[in-house]
Amino acid sequence: MLNELLPLPVAVSPHEDESGLGFLLRCSHANGVALPELANLAGARSIRWMTTRDMEALAFLTGVSPEWLITRLKSRRHVDRRRRYSYLGWDWGSVASLRIKHAQVCPECLLEHGCCKTEWEVTAVPACPIHQTMLMDRCPHCGTALSWLRPAVDICRCGRYLRRSAAATRPTARILGWCRAMKGRLERDSGAVLAAMRTCALPSWLIHVSPDGASRLIHALGVLSRAEERISSARAIEIPSVDGVAALLERGLARADAILVQAAEKNQAMRPLVYEPGLQRLTKQGIEAADQRAALQLIELLGSEPPRPLRAGRGRAGRSPRGQLELFDHAEG
Repeated sequence: MLNELLPLPVAVSPHEDESGLGFLLRCSHANGVALPELANLAGARSIRWMTTRDMEALAFLTGVSPEWLITRLKSRRHVDRRRRYSYLGWDWGSVASLRIKHAQVCPECLLEHGCCKTEWEVTAVPACPIHQTMLMDRCPHCGTALSWLRPAVDICRCGRYLRRSAAATRPTARILGWCRAMKGRLERDSGAVLAAMRTCALPSWLIHVSPDGASRLIHALGVLSRAEERISSARAIEIPSVDGVAALLERGLARADAILVQAAEKNQAMRPLVYEPGLQRLTKQGIEAADQRAALQLIELLGSEPPRPLRAGRGRAGRSPRGQLELFDHAEG
């Protein structure tokens, strides 16, 4: 197929921390075609999920290395009869951990750099620590959810530029710290994760678990807004608004604090506030061994019955299992 293609006439230089879809949107805009047309040229049926062949064709069209583009686009496959997703060189076990249908942006970053950042496609990153603002997931003019099928990275489908309204909410310092830690974890930058943990007293399992594990742990802790709230399996994987994600993170972090400092009998009283089915699934389906151990230890701290003991010995990727205190103490200054 590549023999039948020609590179796009207008070349666009990628940014180091740019998402793949954001880069393709810039390329399509520079060459006067819509993003679906660019995908069609490469033979891709969907911009949400692409095959390796689709991504290689798009890399050829846009003049970037396939390795660079493939890492920054989302893909899915089956592993042991379960869905697995790939993004930024990480495996993800829950589709809810990634923003698939709709985009979110920082208008100030777009104005300064003109590109969409990789971490904006992760659900548990609802704010921009650089500008200390919430990300925008809806157009302030027409009110619709931001689509990747818009004309340009900074223009909504309604044709208006994406600019922040004066009434936009501001994230708390802890949410900004969480977002810095998640960005550091995505980039495998332990120093950035530790710095955010120490500044904002974030749980130390952030340094050990995968980004998917961190997203699913904090979701299980914070998705219930009140005790014994019942939620459907469909609602458990839906993507809230950025304000909804921030509220979930605040609840989850506060509950993590409470569980770590309280006595066992008080932790049992916390159980109605935690979405235990999410923790139970993570003990069996966590991407990393550390994800599984963290979920299991939270279940034990809550006084619940674990689904089954994890096998003793070395964890995935040859790492020895870490103890409970390493996973569940705040980072020391």
